[in-house]
Amino acid sequence: MMNRVIAPLLAILLLAASPAGAALAPDAPVLVAAAKRKPVKRKPARPVSGSSQETAPAATPATSPLVTPDVTPDVTPPVSATQEPGSAGSTGSPGTPDSTATQGSTSEPSLDFDLLTPEAEASKGLLDPDLQKDLETRRTMLKLHQGLGLAMAGGLTAATVLGQLQFNESFRGGGDNRTLLAWHRGVVIGTSVLFATVGTLGLLAPDPVERPFQWDTVTFHKIFMSLATAGMITQAILGILATHSYGEITEPKYATAHQVVGYATLGCVAAGIVTLTF
Repeated sequence: MMNRVIAPLLAILLLAASPAGAALAPDAPVLVAAAKRKPVKRKPARPVSGSSQETAPAATPATSPLVTPDVTPDVTPPVSATQEPGSAGSTGSPGTPDSTATQGSTSEPSLDFDLLTPEAEASKGLLDPDLQKDLETRRTMLKLHQGLGLAMAGGLTAATVLGQLQFNESFRGGGDNRTLLAWHRGVVIGTSVLFATVGTLGLLAPDPVERPFQWDTVTFHKIFMSLATAGMITQAILGILATHSYGEITEPKYATAHQVVGYATLGCVAAGIVTLTF
């Protein structure tokens, strides 16, 4: 009786002290049963962790007959049906960066375009040829009118200065020295020709566009230049009368009237220029 109790206990202690007994400590009842000579079925071993199972085949991929390496199919990318001239003879592989850049450049649309029609083409055919011709003629004549008008104003100023100096010599105690009279006449004749030319250009310049009447700078310019025209004609008449009345009592009267009208004419010309300038 004592042997039957002591023998299983000794077996349990020996198994607990040994390394294998530590792993089989949970199966102590099984060992007791084995000591009583009863057949016992052992539990299957615990499965190894998944990390060790995954790393083992990965360490030796060549020795595993069941693992097959991934094979990438050799697929050629589609080629655009519309190619630029000269691109058919290029020998670049589809996977190279040069060929990829070439395909990208040919597929992108060009951004070099203009949404606005050029001015020459846009205005072509919109104007009547006769109207356009008249406008160009008017522009040319008015440019000449402006340039010659400034020259005329300069000549009229010079004629006024010479006339004033000659008036001082003849009628204000200057000894009746008439050496400046010839210069005054020459400048007056040249200025009169310029004045007539400028007025003719302004009057004959075609105006194909109908404009309603309004009080603007052009209207005031025409008024001042009309007064200047009347002053030029009056000056010419008074100058001729003063010359023919030389030595007579009426000569100073004609000369004084000629002087006053001259200054008034110069003022009207200056006002006509200022109205168009400012």
